[in-house]
Amino acid sequence: MKVSELLTLMGHLSVGNDNITPMERSIFLQYLNLAHLELYQETANFNQDLLIQENLISQQGANTVMLSKMPYLISTVYVLTLGQKKLPRLSVVDAAEKEPGAHGTPSAYFIQKNVLSFVPPQSAPVSAIVWYVPQPPTLTEATEEGDVPYPVAYHPVLADGALYYLFQEEGGFKNTQKELEARKRWETGKSKLLSYLHSSSGQTFSTFSSL
Repeated sequence: MKVSELLTLMGHLSVGNDNITPMERSIFLQYLNLAHLELYQETANFNQDLLIQENLISQQGANTVMLSKMPYLISTVYVLTLGQKKLPRLSVVDAAEKEPGAHGTPSAYFIQKNVLSFVPPQSAPVSAIVWYVPQPPTLTEATEEGDVPYPVAYHPVLADGALYYLFQEEGGFKNTQKELEARKRWETGKSKLLSYLHSSSGQTFSTFSSL
């Protein structure tokens, strides 16, 4: 579903009206993004549709490559010059404690924001393949169905999550009974989505490095 359609669905389920005002749509969108962020946190490491592969080459003397998007989870880093050797990740602190003057081929990496650095530092260009999940995109009313980062069959789960938060609002939308109903649908929907992603992926992303 398009985000605009999800907002219309929220209007129907909350106030029983498909013709919601621009102000109501703005409020609904805020809560839809709140539910989206929670759902992304719980499902991103199982959702293989989110994986991005980038082939990157560091500049002479730079020792770094820059990902095009800000990463949320790092899956795998390969160095092609080492025959596609998979590199382990170090924390920034552990990388800093390595011998500063050490030389040799890359044996590990660390990452800060979207900048990935090799350990030990490299002066020659390094060719690498990086698989990662980007940070969750912000949903807007113009977001198309294909840009909502969940299987289409589970898009209504977002509306249920947004309604759960909406009905807690200390304003015109507060409704304890509807809140409980939306929460039940929200929790059930998240559980079903996780089960679907787990079974359809063929494997879990247990090797992912959370940022």
